[in-house]
Amino acid sequence: MGRGRVQLRRIENKVNRQVTFSKRRSGLLKKAHEISILCDAEVALIVFSTKGKLFEYSTDSW
Repeated sequence: MGRGRVQLRRIENKVNRQVTFSKRRSGLLKKAHEISILCDAEVALIVFSTKGKLFEYSTDSW
């Protein structure tokens, strides 16, 4: 049995919000990498944290 749906609303606790951000960011980066390999697609992903820190992923263009 899978997990239930997550209610989409802002997480008020700063620590929990940061943990969730980190986990979901790594999940997004992993998915972007997977789709680029599986589908031979060029992918670019840009994520900014609340403090303005940049996280990016892009496929290598040969």
